[in-house]
Amino acid sequence: MRKKAVIFDMDGLMFDTETLGYQAQGELAEELALPIAFDFDYYLKQVGRSDKDVMPELASDFGDAELAERFLRKMKKRQTDIASEQGLPIKKGLYDLLAFLKEEGVVCVVASSSRRREVSFYLELADISQYFRYQVCGDEVSFAKPDPEIFLSAWKPLDIPKEDCLILEDSLNGIRAAYDAGIEVIMIPDLIVPDDEAKAKTIAILPDLHAVMDWLKEK
Repeated sequence: MRKKAVIFDMDGLMFDTETLGYQAQGELAEELALPIAFDFDYYLKQVGRSDKDVMPELASDFGDAELAERFLRKMKKRQTDIASEQGLPIKKGLYDLLAFLKEEGVVCVVASSSRRREVSFYLELADISQYFRYQVCGDEVSFAKPDPEIFLSAWKPLDIPKEDCLILEDSLNGIRAAYDAGIEVIMIPDLIVPDDEAKAKTIAILPDLHAVMDWLKEK
């Protein structure tokens, strides 16, 4: 296998946190009596983006910046509570892929739009922190995906040529960021259906993380 490092997105890629987020936001939309028609399409507009990136739109839609900030803050807490109480949905093949990469000596890092607090929480809840050399999180970069900053920040400390690295993503914004960073990316679709742009900017679109392991074994 020629890849020496794999950069993982988190939400929707390793864990089904997008479903948790939708559940949490739906509950809060009713609780806070939000002045919008909250539905799945509205939630989809937030997928693959950081809080900092989403906040101006929410503030505009709600007509209240303080309400938007409170909504996001409560959503993160509600989402982690749901994961703690009901269990964290792990994406198919995650444990097998991480064990395989460790055995192969491949370095793994996380590049997530979520804040470090949430990233650390979910990695520890899933008991996989030990597989990752480090994490770069959404509250530690200036620009959110689709800007390539987060992937470049995750790649630079590796001291490994870009051609020997691979990014795993589920969102179109993540794919755009990887493409502009000049690092090969595989899409494992979650909520976002692959379109022509996704097909053009990825080296493969695979059904799950177990399929990623099989793909890597063939390289």
